[in-house]
Amino acid sequence: MAKKQILLSFIFLAFVLFIIFNQQTNEIDFNTEVKPIINKKCIACHGGVKQAGGFSLLFPEEAFGKTKSGKIGIVPGNASESEFIRRLTCKDPEERMPKKGSLTKKEIETLTDWVDQGAKWGRHWAYKKVNETNPPSKNWLGIFSKGWSKNNIDYFISEKHDELGLSHSKEAEKATILRRLTLDIGGLTPTEKEYIDFKNDNSNNAYEKTVDRLLKSTDFGEKWASMWLDLARYADSRGYEKDDVRNIWRYRDWVIKAFNETMPYDQFVKEQLAGDLIPNATENQLIATAFHRNTMNNDEGGTVDEEFRTSAILDRVSTTWVAFNSTTFACTQCHSHPYDPFKHDEFYKYMAFFNNTRDEDLMDESSFLRFFKKEETAKLNTVKQWINTNVSSKKADEYELFIRTLEPKIN
Repeated sequence: MAKKQILLSFIFLAFVLFIIFNQQTNEIDFNTEVKPIINKKCIACHGGVKQAGGFSLLFPEEAFGKTKSGKIGIVPGNASESEFIRRLTCKDPEERMPKKGSLTKKEIETLTDWVDQGAKWGRHWAYKKVNETNPPSKNWLGIFSKGWSKNNIDYFISEKHDELGLSHSKEAEKATILRRLTLDIGGLTPTEKEYIDFKNDNSNNAYEKTVDRLLKSTDFGEKWASMWLDLARYADSRGYEKDDVRNIWRYRDWVIKAFNETMPYDQFVKEQLAGDLIPNATENQLIATAFHRNTMNNDEGGTVDEEFRTSAILDRVSTTWVAFNSTTFACTQCHSHPYDPFKHDEFYKYMAFFNNTRDEDLMDESSFLRFFKKEETAKLNTVKQWINTNVSSKKADEYELFIRTLEPKIN
């Protein structure tokens, strides 16, 4: 009998310790548990453009501050003193939040526990450092159980299949694989000869050899450059009114060449944003700066230069963020971003950075880089050489730039 009581006491103690341990380790995660509730049920009235009652859940300093009533919205570590939690649970329908719809009991518990745990504000997932993750565990034999898995990605997919009760599709035929590969890298379907060669190649690296061949093709640059040109809002016309022609095809060719020559990304960025500021900039580096000359241009009679100069700068700010940072930033032109960690005033800080250009509604879209025929280039070189000999190399470069751009000039 005594042994039975001791055993029952031990089981009870183990159960209590298990409960305590779970309570201590079950920390609410802001990004995966709290933010989805806020975005779905709260942010429309309490963040971004609208901040009803002076309460916003957009940034922690706003959420932890005083509302219009003088009460504090969220008191980290104390849900009972937080107006945010009181409004979710009060009986009065005039005070209870949200005004439209309702929260489930589980959602209210999640938000309450989160506040009691200190209301830790999670950093946006896109701005967290990416850490290497080990593939799923091996079985007791020390090998991966899925025979079809060939690399680490396959092991993760296999694990998720097991979790969802799914199975993988059988491997595609070689003809299908080649078609997918060729379309993805070069944008064109394979030729009959390429089909036959790939089908008859039974080597272990047949796929890798095909990838190498396609990457060396000029088709690669043309296919993948098109995606960058979309981000750079490339167009051979001006966008407004009669939408007249724009002579900017050399920039398109520069992007294709950069892809085909595997230009390092930092150089790719630098030359497009500031190629003209690089000491002794080459012709190609000047061409690269057309990235920010792709803004629409309205040369209709009666337009105001300053209006469209400002529009061009706004466009450059938004395009820079979309293309180089892969995130929408234009929203913050009007209000703090409801989903990304950007504030309203930050847009205008970046606008100030770009606000040093002269844009006018000129019919010829000056300034632009001029190119010459062989005979004209020879004359230019003769003039440059004479100035270099009789004045200075610096003055020779200045005159060459003036002849190539007709800048600087007073308009």
